Amino acid sequence: MIALDFSENRLAKAKEKIKDKRVTFKKRDITTSRNIKNDFADLGTCSLIHEHIKDLNLVFKQVSETLKNDGIFFVSKLHPFKQYSGSKASYETEEGTQELATHVHHISEYITVAEGNGLKLMELKKWFDEDNKSEIPRLIGLVFQN
Repeated sequence: MIALDFSENRLAKAKEKIKDKRVTFKKRDITTSRNIKNDFADLGTCSLIHEHIKDLNLVFKQVSETLKNDGIFFVSKLHPFKQYSGSKASYETEEGTQELATHVHHISEYITVAEGNGLKLMELKKWFDEDNKSEIPRLIGLVFQN
């Protein structure tokens, strides 16, 4: 397993939590170069990162090339409805709450970009805060197959 992140701090936190020797941690910006062989992986995942990436095609192209035939790509992200209502990724500092630059990607954009890179949508799920289905969904999960 290969875990990628552009942040040394995030990689350090992941290393604290995951002690399995089969995991290799690499500092990478997935919008530029993944440095992983083609047809390498059975599974690729991205979690809560796409709202920070302007061009989804860059990521989907690399994932499609990295996945083996019939490989699975799982995406989990802040639901666009949350973003439409003004929700953004943020973190706390000594100076207060800092918001990150974000991009809204519509569900149809994911499907179009995935199909353009040879990936087919297999499943779409929504998760709600505290299972309250009368509110806006918090997260969306999409499963694609190569």
